[in-house]
Parts: sequence; C-alpha cells; structure tokens
Amino acid sequence: MIVTLGTIEEALVYSFVLSFLAVGITLLYKTTKVPNFAHASFTTAGAYAVYSISTILNLNPYIGLPAAFLISTLMAVILFFVVLEPLRKRKASIQMLMIATLAYDILMYGVLNVYADTIQTSFKIPSRTVTLMRFDFTIAGFRGVFIVSLILLLSSVIILYFILNRTYIGISLRASMENQALAESIGINTRVTLLISWIIAGGLAGLGGGILAIWTQIDPSTGMSLVASMFCASIVGGLEEIYGAILGGFLLGLVELIGTEVLARTVGSWVTPYRPIIPLLILFITLIFCPTGLVSPARKAIRKLRGRG
Repeated sequence: MIVTLGTIEEALVYSFVLSFLAVGITLLYKTTKVPNFAHASFTTAGAYAVYSISTILNLNPYIGLPAAFLISTLMAVILFFVVLEPLRKRKASIQMLMIATLAYDILMYGVLNVYADTIQTSFKIPSRTVTLMRFDFTIAGFRGVFIVSLILLLSSVIILYFILNRTYIGISLRASMENQALAESIGINTRVTLLISWIIAGGLAGLGGGILAIWTQIDPSTGMSLVASMFCASIVGGLEEIYGAILGGFLLGLVELIGTEVLARTVGSWVTPYRPIIPLLILFITLIFCPTGLVSPARKAIRKLRGRG
C-alpha cells in the first residue's frame, strides 16, 4: 500500500486540528471582518497548557484540554478588550485591526518563549520540540488522540449548531454576522456578540493546540507554522461559511499529509520538506476556480437541482 492506515489516521487527526482552527477564523471573520493572525498564539498557548499540566503536575494530558480551552479563551478576551475594542471605538480600519492582531501574536510569541524557558529552568523539564505522545493510549489499534479529537470535534459542531440556532445568544450572533448596524438598531448588544465570538474562537484554537501537544512535537513557533494551513482551510471552505471551515480543514489535512506521503513514496523523500507548499497550491487553485470557497457553489448547485425537481 502506498498509503498506510497509520498515515490515514495521522491525516485525520491533523484534519481535526485544522477544523478547530479554521472554524474560529471563519467565525471571527464573519462577525468582525478581521483576519485574526493571533490565532497562532492561541494555538501554541493551548499546546503548552496541556504539556505543562501533564509534565509539571504529572497528570493525564487529556485532563489539560479544558485548561487549554480556558487559557486560549483568556488570551482572546484580552485581545478583544485591551487591543481591538479601543481601536474599534476610534473607528480603526479593518487593515489596522488586522495588523493589531499580528502585533499581539508577535507579543504573545515572545511571552510563550519566555514561558518555555521558565519551565525548563524552574522545573528541569524540556520545553522545546517536545511531545506527549508517550502518554497516549490505544483502543483497538487506534491512538487515543484520534478518538478524543474526533469526539471533541463532533461535540463542538453539535454545541455550536445548538448555540447558533436554538439560543437567543446565537440568534443575536447570527444577526450581527449578517448586518451589525441593523442588529444594533433592534436592540442587540453587538459588543457582547463580538465578545462571544472571540471566546468561542479562542477556546477552539486552544483545543486544537492541546491536541497537537499529544499528537506531535510542539515548540513556541507551533502556531506560526500552521498559519498558512489554518487560513487556507478557512478560505477553501468559504470565509462566510462556518461549517464550510470544517470541510476545508478535512480536505486540506487529508491532501497535505496523504499527498506528501504518496509523493515521498513515489518520487523520493526529498519532497517532504516542501509540504508547506501544498496548502498554498490548494489556496491558489481555490481562489482561481472557487473564490468564495467550496460550500457556496455547492449550495447553489443543490438549489438548482431542487428547483428542476
């Protein structure tokens, strides 16, 4: 077999992680119209939260996932209140807000580097290029990280659907996504809805980072190395389609890992370092043939077929 079951499992776990990250990026873009580059530091913080709880407190790494959610959420809330909200009140442009998220990400990258050095010197544990793979379990030949990440993704999708479609908060959030000015005119507190979107996006990024710590090696630049892939997954699914981000994450994750494996086995391992080019190629093709993402044209085609029926 050119592609082994192990490779497929690895590709699926990577797809789950990208889906977590892409959903947050898409949600924030729909509510704020701001591409959030600080998503990288949210992801890394979640990874180090799980790693720290597992190594310092000697606990099962999966116990650290709620902490990863909370810490990354806190980082997102700080970004919202301390950086973006003051700029928004000053009528800052989308470009200025985007640069602000990039500046915050660079700042947090420095903080995470300091934290990594601190736990290494204080607790005498390695903190760079580390992983928790050895603490994982297996069930019926499947790694625990595959099972847990699948359950978490499905649960997150169900909860997100329930929040958006069955609660007042979700209805307010959707109204703000469609037309923020109109939502304010009917009494919806758009500041609260924006905060909720940052909480959800930050928490999902933390979960994705926590899974990374159990699945593969992490370091303070882990999130930065995934920026192209997470944005590509969001754009491929459609920046206006929250659930399309999940489709984009699955497509990109499977193609990136399985494609690299197939090429490495076919033409040689020299192609492996060029793996980061794959998401950029997928993004290039998508922007040429489906600039609005894959979900929007698919939905239009289904509507046409129903109309003919």
